[in-house]
Amino acid sequence: MDICSLLKHWPKCERSVTARIIRGADGQELLQLRIDCGILQMYPDGRPDGTKPHDCGSYLEYLEQRALHGDSFEDMDEMFEDIWSELDREMIQFYHRRIALLAIARGAQKNNDDELAAKCFDKVLRDSDYALCAMEFIHENCDDEDYIDSHERAKPFVIWHKTVAISQKCVLDENFDDAIEYIKKGKKQIKRVYKSQGLGKWAKFDPSIEELKQLERHIRGNYGVKATLKEQLDEAISKEDYEGAINIREKLRAKGHFKLPVLRPR
Repeated sequence: MDICSLLKHWPKCERSVTARIIRGADGQELLQLRIDCGILQMYPDGRPDGTKPHDCGSYLEYLEQRALHGDSFEDMDEMFEDIWSELDREMIQFYHRRIALLAIARGAQKNNDDELAAKCFDKVLRDSDYALCAMEFIHENCDDEDYIDSHERAKPFVIWHKTVAISQKCVLDENFDDAIEYIKKGKKQIKRVYKSQGLGKWAKFDPSIEELKQLERHIRGNYGVKATLKEQLDEAISKEDYEGAINIREKLRAKGHFKLPVLRPR
């Protein structure tokens, strides 16, 4: 059936990702992502296309189960190349859903719909972790160095998405200190990826780092954060103000230690 009427009534924004939440014919919530020549429709949970490869939640889960049983990929029924092609296909599905969720979350945040924003940011975190786990699985189980490197180069992009989602969740909770600390950790992790690939000097040219810098400046400026508690602690220690450092450390302890974003979830 011709979908021109659908595309006409939902134009794509050339400068940003265009996505929305709809209700399917059965009343179930679905995500739609507007692309140049059409619309992608995905399930918000589970595998984006709604399937269960080999009765598993994802193809990655299936491969992980086989690896845990000590199976050699060369001995699987599928061709060796087809295994990685199928995993790539699934990773692209999760990528499309991740950017759709991030776009919806940011839109909800602008419209002061904090509940929807938090819900979508949580799902961005989940799908970011999926991508990092898939990349780690490839790193540990594939013998093709070029294939491994191609996925390692995509890690900064995923870390950027995860850092944005974590920091914005903190902003929604009015926990601006942790939001800034997460952003700083995210920038360090991206630089660490470049360094691990022998490309440390190129990290400063990664646009995701500049995006995170802008986000940090925005949070500091909009919410009046001159220095986080962690930054105040570091300054007190550098000035040998140990009494002040103890007081700040007590404040940090009272807040509870936040979990830092991880590069390799396992």
